[in-house]
Amino acid sequence: MLVLILGIGASGGGAEAAEYYLKLGNKVLIMENSEKNHPESLKRMGAVFVSKSEAMDAVKEADLVVKLPGVPIPYAIKTKAKRTTNDIAALLENPRTENIQKIIIAGDKGKTSTASALSSALSQLGMKAAFSEGLGYSAFHILSELENDNMYYDVIILELSHWQIRDTAESLGYKWPRIDIIGVTDELKMPSSNTDFNAEGALLFGPWARKVIIPRSLKDRLVYAGLVPKTKVRTFPSIFNPYRNRSGMELAWECVCAMGFRKRDALMAFTSYKGIPNRLELVGVSDGVSFINDSASVLPLSIAFSMKGMRGIPVNLIIGGTEHSSSDPAMFMDAINDAVSITLLSGSLTDKLVTLLRREGIKYNGPFDRMEDAVEAAISNVDNRRGHRSTSEIVLLSPGAYADEHFTNEFERGREFRTIVEKTIGARSSRKDV
Repeated sequence: MLVLILGIGASGGGAEAAEYYLKLGNKVLIMENSEKNHPESLKRMGAVFVSKSEAMDAVKEADLVVKLPGVPIPYAIKTKAKRTTNDIAALLENPRTENIQKIIIAGDKGKTSTASALSSALSQLGMKAAFSEGLGYSAFHILSELENDNMYYDVIILELSHWQIRDTAESLGYKWPRIDIIGVTDELKMPSSNTDFNAEGALLFGPWARKVIIPRSLKDRLVYAGLVPKTKVRTFPSIFNPYRNRSGMELAWECVCAMGFRKRDALMAFTSYKGIPNRLELVGVSDGVSFINDSASVLPLSIAFSMKGMRGIPVNLIIGGTEHSSSDPAMFMDAINDAVSITLLSGSLTDKLVTLLRREGIKYNGPFDRMEDAVEAAISNVDNRRGHRSTSEIVLLSPGAYADEHFTNEFERGREFRTIVEKTIGARSSRKDV
């Protein structure tokens, strides 16, 4: 089979798609992006990179065209392609997922926190849960794991944005496979009549949905449209929900209960949930120093938002990385001025930031190519400031930039920070015990 993949993508989704189809023995063409980022590993596996004009010629011969998360498929390619898909549709259509429970979390806000809390709780309850997070975690990763006969999941949790619903519905021919639970966090556009097929609700809901959990404000509109029988729809929060008004936890609790778990077991499962990985994730505390992983912060403005809840506690900030658009380094200044120390991770955006810091006469450590060096420098800042005092401080990884010059993506960057911090905390504890 000839597979045409429309680029690599900022989060590497195209690379994961290419690796998946190459391992199955398919011929893979990858359309070049503007940066012409050609991973050597894919070339060694047999992938061929082609220009946009060559891709236009190849699309007629391709058996399958794969689009990337967040990147619209060019109209000229869309009209010529025999078949198109995205990562979610490819996962749902795969026969290996037929007997696996599938849960979709949709809505405007709170999707990631809901899906993350749900995944954590189900794992605590003894289920092996796969969590495909929006833009950051390609579903081809899950598919690659399923192709390994030693890997199996009990449940797959999919977080879908509005445009992902549209993309996936189109790729599936507007007929979804069985979905065990569809949960909506807050708002989702519902059809105004049973002939309105433009709203996302009309594309997502149908006879394939076994259970639907939605806010009360949406129930009448959903039932009126006739997309799902009233008997399959329940609203939240229920009267016995212990996480009422807790973003993410509220709907996740309802999903766990809808799967048949006892309320007391569900309550125990949620007690160990620490929050979303890579989003203000508390990795650990040592000698009064809290280490927080906010690697999913890829925009300068998001750093100041992350630091809002830390006011009054000295923050040692690790920032910097790759530029994916024309970012103004001055957007970092509010966060920099609020921090007690600055440590830089290397990257194209960091190069601009260094110029600004030098001009403003602000001291910094780095830039460092290795996360281990950056963490060590940040800890040195803490130790130098505190001396022998035992005061609370924070080491915050909130880069405000992408990661793909020195890491695969921001998730790998966060995992490396977490691993290094856990090792460091263990070493510091051992020294105290001696």
